[in-house]
Amino acid sequence: MTSPTDVWEQLAAYANPVPADVAGAMHRMGIEVLREVSGEDSSEYLARCPAHLANTGKADRRPSFSVNSRTGLFNCFSCQYSGLFIDLVEDKLGYARVEAWQWIARHGVYRVRDEEDQREHHEPRERLTEAALALFEPPPPPALDSRGLTAEACAAYGVLWDPKKKRWILPIRNPMTGELWGWQEKGKRFFRNYPQGILKSRTLFGDIAWAGETALLLESPLDAVRAHSLGIEGAFAAFGAHVSEMQMRLIKARCTTLVLGLDNDAAGITSRDRLYARWRPRGLAMKFLNYRGIPAKDLGEMSDEAARSAYAGAHYPWRGRH
Repeated sequence: MTSPTDVWEQLAAYANPVPADVAGAMHRMGIEVLREVSGEDSSEYLARCPAHLANTGKADRRPSFSVNSRTGLFNCFSCQYSGLFIDLVEDKLGYARVEAWQWIARHGVYRVRDEEDQREHHEPRERLTEAALALFEPPPPPALDSRGLTAEACAAYGVLWDPKKKRWILPIRNPMTGELWGWQEKGKRFFRNYPQGILKSRTLFGDIAWAGETALLLESPLDAVRAHSLGIEGAFAAFGAHVSEMQMRLIKARCTTLVLGLDNDAAGITSRDRLYARWRPRGLAMKFLNYRGIPAKDLGEMSDEAARSAYAGAHYPWRGRH
């Protein structure tokens, strides 16, 4: 027989609860709605981003943050903090997944799962196939050299190149089936996700079939490819400093030890410490990438020797600080 706790665990893992009163729930979390923008079938509640200070080192002085009244999806157009409403409850109130689910349920759930929402925000309305990538080609040698990547690593991660726009094409896939959901285009001072609104927080960038003893979690997809180019196996990227509950569940299913290699800046360090506090008690051994003595923000900025040293010297938090 399934226990009540098991039921909550299942709901927390797979469902997307949306409060009946999104604005009221935001208020109860201490997020002040500054403006409401009404649309045809929903409203957007604008507020100051609650994660802005941690992600950028500066408070959000204008309403860059919005939450959709129908889907519960939130997004900061400035620092790119985004996800499901339950992710917002977790982060703002410091709850575990089950506690966040129960908090929303106590205030009235409008919707648990809406298939239309899933199609609109997780996959394009017209399903993409591998043929959608036919316009792109393997990265040329100059592009590989500029990032310290190998052609083999790019092929292993499915990384392609847009020859017309000179941009990297980084596939975003279903973490269970490998089905193409879309991609991220990245160029000099430019990046965008296609299709717009795709939720990267529901997947990881990396080899979804990989499983081993030690995995490495980075922010940037290209940094994961760089790690593989250096012979470091099990490198994944979260598409940013914010790492969702779903992404951590995917990581935990693939390894017994995780090296947290998020960027060595305010946002990365805050996220790293939050992940350690939340997931170490759940049985996932965690180390920190060793940035000590290395004047770089991330693995992609390091020399080959420094990157290998930072990974080999990954340490438990109590062994040192950086």
